[in-house]
Amino acid sequence: MQEKILSKIKSNSFLGAFLILGAISYFVSKPAENRTSKESFLPEPKSVDTFIPRGFVLVPIEVANAESLASLVGDMGGVVDLYLASTDKQKGGLKVGSKLKLLRAPLNPQQYAVLVKDQESPRLLSYAGPFIAVVQNPDEKGNQISSSGPTRIQVQYQN
Repeated sequence: MQEKILSKIKSNSFLGAFLILGAISYFVSKPAENRTSKESFLPEPKSVDTFIPRGFVLVPIEVANAESLASLVGDMGGVVDLYLASTDKQKGGLKVGSKLKLLRAPLNPQQYAVLVKDQESPRLLSYAGPFIAVVQNPDEKGNQISSSGPTRIQVQYQN
């Protein structure tokens, strides 16, 4: 019986070629469920805190210009200078931080946090928000929290 099938395939070479190419295309186009890639070896991060470098903390902040900022920075955020926003209780315009990495919350893109050194976080938290974020050049290095409070201006008159 096998000899009959082989003889028919030999006599009809187009049928044999069609069957062979069909079998090859079936196995090639089959979904790769068992294939492993480099991405499968890396654990998927569950939250943003897996990206925080040693010695740094993420400080959530209230940004007064969040809507404008959302259109300027990407999905992950950018480099900003922080200023106090003017409210009924406080005068704005005081520079609070310089060249800080601003991150957007992945689950709520209207929420922001800044990446600061661990020892500088209490100084940032001492200021009552909201803040105004001014986008800076990301290639500039170095970040710092301003330690100077509001300065008094003294006017001296001389006769």
